[in-house]
Amino acid sequence: MNFHFKQWLTCLKHYILMCLFVSGPEHLPRSLHCIIISLLAYFLLGFSLVDQHRSYTMVVAQILLELGLLALVAHIGLKWKKKLPRFHQTFSALLGINLIITAVSIPVYQALVQNISAGGEISQSVLNTTMVVIIWNLAVMSLIFKRAFEINTVFSSMICFNYFLLYQFIIIWII
Repeated sequence: MNFHFKQWLTCLKHYILMCLFVSGPEHLPRSLHCIIISLLAYFLLGFSLVDQHRSYTMVVAQILLELGLLALVAHIGLKWKKKLPRFHQTFSALLGINLIITAVSIPVYQALVQNISAGGEISQSVLNTTMVVIIWNLAVMSLIFKRAFEINTVFSSMICFNYFLLYQFIIIWII
């Protein structure tokens, strides 16, 4: 167990480096244990967002939807490029960067909820910060798809943008 935790800490370091555009999924081990530990951490982080607007069920459903769509995109892209053995690394990278970016964006979410709960309008700074976080997330995902699928930046950006739109449409239809 100690080995798996040390391996996950190495993955965590690379997740952070990926969020800074320095590393890529090729540096991650092909480890199911790292994915499982990252999943547990991501769910625990998601549970910190439970409040009067979001229940445990809603948080779990959104996380499962997000990860299911990411796994589907990764699987289809890797199968299309005949690089399916990279799936564990690619999915681990996508999961890890979402873990890091979600951890960074929680204060933004809490500020947004406070403004809405107080009956006030959303401040321009909170709105701008939210947009920066969304663009940052899509840019890091695009880099992962680019490196994993070995495609150009424009095509990987289009994949990310379409993933984002699909995810948002499904969330809007469900809620």
